[in-house]
Amino acid sequence: MNDPQPAWDGRLGTAGGPAFGAALASFAAEREVSHGRLAEATEMPLETIAAVLSGSQRVGISALARLAQALRAKPIEFLQKTAILSLEAYAFGLDPLYFLPEGQLRYDARIYMREINPRHQVPEGDMTKRSPAIAALRADELLDPLGKTEIELAYLLRTAVQQTGGTL
Repeated sequence: MNDPQPAWDGRLGTAGGPAFGAALASFAAEREVSHGRLAEATEMPLETIAAVLSGSQRVGISALARLAQALRAKPIEFLQKTAILSLEAYAFGLDPLYFLPEGQLRYDARIYMREINPRHQVPEGDMTKRSPAIAALRADELLDPLGKTEIELAYLLRTAVQQTGGTL
């Protein structure tokens, strides 16, 4: 969040910058996905992917969804691994369970998280199914997997932006 270029800028609706690019490159290496495969998955030229990885180019939700699929990552994992939902975002006050409605549901999830003691990453499979909005999206029979990933990313990012004032 101290970076002049936020990993996610909610006003522009784009991800990018040096922290995002470095984290994306590291995540791709971890998953053994080449830069060429990322370019193919996003249908962008390799030069554009290189610019994203260097932090000089920003991308929108559709590209993020394609990158997440290319890296075989679920939305929250992708956001955490690419420095969008960073430790800094959590340290500056973003509740790790921000995508759950206030009340008993969030309270029960917080107790569950304490019991399994996850470092900073939300146990996505256990937590996102508790979100009524995400559960409804995943149950939708009309959208393809890419569309579901795109909408889930947009939902997760929009609700995070509401709590952080526009940037992550």
